[in-house]
Amino acid sequence: MSTARFIVVLVAMTVIISVIWSELITDRLYNCTDAVGLDYLQPGNWVHGRIAFASHVVAGRSMSEPDTIKKGWSVAGLWGLWLSFLLFSLVVSVLLARKTWISRWSADAATNGSPAAHLGNSEVTWGPPSVR
Repeated sequence: MSTARFIVVLVAMTVIISVIWSELITDRLYNCTDAVGLDYLQPGNWVHGRIAFASHVVAGRSMSEPDTIKKGWSVAGLWGLWLSFLLFSLVVSVLLARKTWISRWSADAATNGSPAAHLGNSEVTWGPPSVR
């Protein structure tokens, strides 16, 4: 496994997961009245102080109001969701870091010096008939 490839994929996955978290989780499952954004990168700082449970989470409320969590959810539930996103990100990063990115055709061509090597026919010749 390539460490550099793992880090690149992990950074890309973190950006993707952060966007997904912002679009699908923040202000739908919870709302923090003094949030600064990038909530996925600040685990555990989703709600604090006074917390209210509501059937519908409303964004853009005054900081004097309590933070809210959607009914049926809890801080522990948000932690579980965050950990599942993190685990998914790590698994994808490991799998993609282990993947061989050079195709078999390219490897065969480099080894045998012929783009036709991937056909398994070493008698294929290239060039005009006068050269063969």
